Amino acid sequence: MDDENVVREELVEWISRPGNEDLLETLKLMKEESSEGDWYDDLTEGEKESVKKGQEDHEKGKTLSSREFWNKHG
Repeated sequence: MDDENVVREELVEWISRPGNEDLLETLKLMKEESSEGDWYDDLTEGEKESVKKGQEDHEKGKTLSSREFWNKHG
């Protein structure tokens, strides 16, 4: 059996164990979201502009590390 199938079987076994209902629900939601298409298409024009501005800021190096953010806002 190749590595991919081994991992697949391990994951199925893990998900199938009693007590993993929250994990199962999370995976179900992820599956539903991924099959509904691109989330970007559902954004408003204002939200798309905000994403674009964030991308531009990133390209210009206008970013903070997680630590810097939490030191400033935490």
